[in-house]
Amino acid sequence: MKRYLINEMKCYLALVPDASEEEISDLKEWVAAGNSPYANPWYIADERGTELPFIEARRDVFILAEELD
Repeated sequence: MKRYLINEMKCYLALVPDASEEEISDLKEWVAAGNSPYANPWYIADERGTELPFIEARRDVFILAEELD
């Protein structure tokens, strides 16, 4: 299962060429814990209710945090 998730992460990262080193590091921790890169720990979803991938959701969390400051 772990090998599958690592391969899934590699495919996902190919779709996010602008990912920062910090985003990639956080993603690697998320995947190492047994999670899909196409899911997120905040359960953030799009307008259709589809869960956002990790980096996209992480970016949204940071945007929301900045707006609240």
